[in-house]
Amino acid sequence: MIGSLRNHWIYTAQEIWESLATHEQAPQDFFSDLYSEVEDHLGVHTSQALFEEIRNDPVIAQTKFLAIKGTDFAAEMEIAKFLEEAYETIEDYGISGYGEKFKILLRSFLTKYNLRYRLDDPFALRFLLPGSFANLYNDLRRINITNVHLQTLWSDFEEAFDEYSHESSERKLNACLTNASKYAEGLASITTGKNGTLADLADQVNEWPHMALKQSLKNLYGFCSNYPQLRHAGNPASAIRKLDSRDSILISVLFVAFSGYLTTNLNKQEVLGA
Repeated sequence: MIGSLRNHWIYTAQEIWESLATHEQAPQDFFSDLYSEVEDHLGVHTSQALFEEIRNDPVIAQTKFLAIKGTDFAAEMEIAKFLEEAYETIEDYGISGYGEKFKILLRSFLTKYNLRYRLDDPFALRFLLPGSFANLYNDLRRINITNVHLQTLWSDFEEAFDEYSHESSERKLNACLTNASKYAEGLASITTGKNGTLADLADQVNEWPHMALKQSLKNLYGFCSNYPQLRHAGNPASAIRKLDSRDSILISVLFVAFSGYLTTNLNKQEVLGA
């Protein structure tokens, strides 16, 4: 899964800050300056007395800054904002190559831990869509824990997707897409408290921002019902081409994405990663 800055902040000490601090021209007040920047992004502010100590004692500043945990930040996005401000501070030192070293270390960190950001020049952390999709996927797993039926449907889908990745047969592909649609249908059934097809249940869900999106899901269900050997026997004449590996991904992604509309328990802020 794609990770967050908050969950991996603990590794920045070794991967980034200590390396910058040992640079031959690193300023004595490096950690004091960093703490001054990070203070505004923490969930609980430092007392004025301690803050003054940190500002005036580089040793205390280093200890306190490196002791900060990811959960100490007010939010995920506050870490991104801090890193951008830290770059400005590092650049202001006027040390040749120092800012570039920070960028190299941060890019390496983002890649090593598969985090959901890209660092653009001159220095902007871009939050990428795959991160939000990973959050959606994880939040659906959280929702599934509350219901044994959902857990079973989700497990069936994941196993079918995994089996197709190992054995790229038509039968495994059909099972993958069928189980993806069954999970969405089961989630809609639990949410509405009613039984029925996914198309019928879509009419009972009140999370749609526009009727066109609801119709899109109904059309997707119609595909699974009409394409041969998916949900039903189907109509062989309706198939324009044979399904292939791209369909295992794209159609599964569509069902998972639509599932976000089929529950009222989605943690929207968590999915966004804010």
